[in-house]
Amino acid sequence: MLYDVHTHIGVDQAFILRGWWPYAATAQDLLEAMDAHGIDRAVCFPFCVSSAFDPYSFADRKRVELLPGRVPYDRENPLLLEEISRIDTEKRLQVLAMFDPSRRVAEQVERLENLRPRLAGLKVQGTVIESPISALLNEGRALMYFAEEYRLPVLIHTSIMPADPWSQVADCIRVAEAYPKARFNLAHSLRFHEPSLKIIRDMPNVWVDCAAHFNHCRLAVDDSPSVAVKSERVQADFTNPVDALQAVYDIIGPKYLWGSDNPFQSWCDDTMRMVHTYKQEADALHALPAPIKHSMATTAPEAWLAIR
Repeated sequence: MLYDVHTHIGVDQAFILRGWWPYAATAQDLLEAMDAHGIDRAVCFPFCVSSAFDPYSFADRKRVELLPGRVPYDRENPLLLEEISRIDTEKRLQVLAMFDPSRRVAEQVERLENLRPRLAGLKVQGTVIESPISALLNEGRALMYFAEEYRLPVLIHTSIMPADPWSQVADCIRVAEAYPKARFNLAHSLRFHEPSLKIIRDMPNVWVDCAAHFNHCRLAVDDSPSVAVKSERVQADFTNPVDALQAVYDIIGPKYLWGSDNPFQSWCDDTMRMVHTYKQEADALHALPAPIKHSMATTAPEAWLAIR
């Protein structure tokens, strides 16, 4: 079985109102992409901005504001589970519930308890919703206690950009160190930050995925602040995404996971325009030497997900 460990399903009203793209994807979209490109199973979760946040505030005032009486992802998580139950008749998709590290944590945990029998794990994207991952060390720790109690894997969005205080790689590593009973996937190749990759290599509860790999290779070629500075960046030919995958694998080996980030293998916002395809991401996986491909898309995902 080949796994895609990082995909989104749903709709994001805040994104479309702000002019960001992509803003929607269905379970059928994902399954058809997987079928077309030789991927057997996938891990999926909702889009970034929950309907619990005011979409007009996000679009018009660039602010993230929780609506009265709402709890982050209170509708998206159960709706995704319902969609999967209707569409995924072959049970190829596993659902991670999205969460917010700092807002209405107790209410989130209560809802997650109700969904737990159908969940495969948890996912957080703190940057877009402006919620610090470091909150999991204090006011958000009940979320990690929940993950540890039920042995659920946790996928965390990462950032290296100085202007992003919410998802810094160093903070993500601190969280993983604080909860050794949980299994973490720190996303996006840790933005090619070689010192951090070497740290997680020796952490038994941490894996790293390559989600949106083509976007990140493009950012590295452009010397963007969204990836590690050159002096701390993985040494690779970033004009060749297959070479970049192999370079990261050479550092962390069996800790490296393949994920597409579908549909966010493309990303267009206020300042960026990057358009790539599921085919490009999958073709890079299939171009790897067979042992690396098997490790990234089979044995590493099964270890992180604890599939026997």
